[in-house]
Amino acid sequence: MQSTLVLLVKVVLLVVLWLFIWVTVRAMNRDVARATSGAAPVGPGTGHAPSAHSARGLAFSRSAAPRSLILTSGPLAGTTLALSGYDEITVGRSSGCTLVLEDDFASGTHARLIRRGPDWFLEDLDSRNGTFLDGQRIDQPEPLHVGSEFRVGQTSVRMDA
Repeated sequence: MQSTLVLLVKVVLLVVLWLFIWVTVRAMNRDVARATSGAAPVGPGTGHAPSAHSARGLAFSRSAAPRSLILTSGPLAGTTLALSGYDEITVGRSSGCTLVLEDDFASGTHARLIRRGPDWFLEDLDSRNGTFLDGQRIDQPEPLHVGSEFRVGQTSVRMDA
């Protein structure tokens, strides 16, 4: 009797383990499918709905990769930075940043632009005032396209071809 009960418990545990593995693989496949389609993950575990710029990015047709940054407002308005030769660009008030801003509302190291292949992504570096992409505050790396505008402190920057 006891050996039959132990065997039954083993079988139940094995079924539960395989069920857990199946659910995990299924969730990972869904996340990969969303990532390749460009959609932001949504659900009870993410804590937020997709932002307007993420949803718009799905319908965006890429014609060319961004080649430069143009400061459109702020103390250094009109300044241009070519993106060629960079894989990472830091933005902030610190002299160690790639793009040094004279903006009292920007943090020392406020945000970072990261190149992944031909694409650029904007990431907030836990700044006090936040980083805004197309009017929406970001909390994770977001893709940038030609024409995207982001704000660091009181300085607005546009991605240009």
